[in-house]
Amino acid sequence: MSGSILNLFSLQGKTAIITGGTGGIGLAITTALAEAGANIISIEVPHDPASPLLRQAIEATGRKITVYDCNLKDHESIRATFHAIWASGSVPDILVNCAGITRHMKVEDTPVQDLDDVMAINFRGTYLCIQEFGRELLRLQRPGKIINFASIAAFLAQTNISAYCSSKAAVQNLTRAVSNEWAGKGITCNAICPGFIHTKMCEDLYTDKEFSARVVARTSMGRWGEPEDIRGLAVFLASAASDFITGESVFVDGGIMGR
Repeated sequence: MSGSILNLFSLQGKTAIITGGTGGIGLAITTALAEAGANIISIEVPHDPASPLLRQAIEATGRKITVYDCNLKDHESIRATFHAIWASGSVPDILVNCAGITRHMKVEDTPVQDLDDVMAINFRGTYLCIQEFGRELLRLQRPGKIINFASIAAFLAQTNISAYCSSKAAVQNLTRAVSNEWAGKGITCNAICPGFIHTKMCEDLYTDKEFSARVVARTSMGRWGEPEDIRGLAVFLASAASDFITGESVFVDGGIMGR
C-alpha cells in the first residue's frame, strides 16, 4: 500500500519546463522535481551566472537537463524558444512559471520602464509561456500540469512594491481563468503563493533588522521561509496526487494569511 501511494507523487518519465529555475526558489523546486523523476528543460536568460549551479544540481539527481536561452520580455523570443523545444522532440507534461522580478519604490516614483519590466516578466511572460505550453498539449490531446508563482502580495498589498503586487494579482487571476478553460481537457493550473522567503532577491529585506523583526512577528511560525519549504508543494502540484485540484492559490507563508 505504501508503495502505491508514493507512486502518486512520482514524476518518473515526465518532462518539466521551468522559467526562473536558477533563482533561490527556482533552484530548490527544480531540483525537487528532478529528484521526483522529471527531466528538466530550463528556460533562462542568456549567460545566466547561476546556470552551472542548476545543471550540477540536476545532474546529481541522475536526471537530464536541457537549457534554452530566452528573453521573457520579448514575445517572439518566447515563441521561438517553445517552437525549438517542440522541434527537439520534447513532449509537454509540466510547466512551472517561476521567473519573476520586483522593484522597490513608491507609487509616485515608479518609472514607466520599471512598471513595464515587472509586468512583462511576472505576468506577460507567464501568460505567453502558458499559451505556448497549452497549445501543444491541446494539439496532442494530452493532460498537463501548470504551476504559476503568485505571492501573498497578490492578496496582501504592501508598500513600495505596487508594480509587483499588481503583477502577482494578475498571475493569481490568470491561474483561475486558465483552469476554467482547460480543466475539461485534463490540464490543471494552480498557483503557489509564497510569503516572505529568504532568497537573494529579498536579501536586503532579510538583513534589515527592523523589517525582518516585523516579518517574524507577523508570521505565525515565527521565522522567514526558506526555498526548501516550497519543494513538497511543487512536487505535489506537478504529480498525479493533485489531479483533481485546479484553479487554486496555495499559500506557503508560515501562517501569515491565516491570521
